[in-house]
Amino acid sequence: MDNPSWLQTALGYLDLRMFEETWTALDDLPDDQRNSLEALKLRVTCRLDEERFPDALELCREMCTRFPEEHTGFIQGAFCLHEMGKTDKAMAWLQKGPHSLQSEATYFYNLGCYDLALGRVESACAWLIQAFEMEPSYYEDALKDPDFKPIIDRIAEMREADDEYLT
Repeated sequence: MDNPSWLQTALGYLDLRMFEETWTALDDLPDDQRNSLEALKLRVTCRLDEERFPDALELCREMCTRFPEEHTGFIQGAFCLHEMGKTDKAMAWLQKGPHSLQSEATYFYNLGCYDLALGRVESACAWLIQAFEMEPSYYEDALKDPDFKPIIDRIAEMREADDEYLT
């Protein structure tokens, strides 16, 4: 299904990093569209791109309340907390999401990131293994992710071991 024109317009502005125009496009929507899940996701994305993490977190709270089965509010809300230096709260936020979150590799990848930031290396590696099993492309992401720099050698070893197992 194609995105509605209002969404395409707002996404276009956001892609160009024209934040004021993005907000204007979203604020000018009729109530039924302004309050939709798609509009709320776009608001969160805009605040994240603006690096306005407390504001993005408030929008994530709203999303989690209004759309409790939607994963975005939990994943992005945890990211906001992590970026705000509240990684322990990010971990708790993510883990209080719906059970269906465990079907997403991003869930385990982010838990690995947060555990590593909290100094729990072994636990971080265990989370990452789950993410890599679900989504092998995350190996490459982790190797480039500055958050995983302290364990980059272990990630490379995990990938090599996985490659050897598969061949």
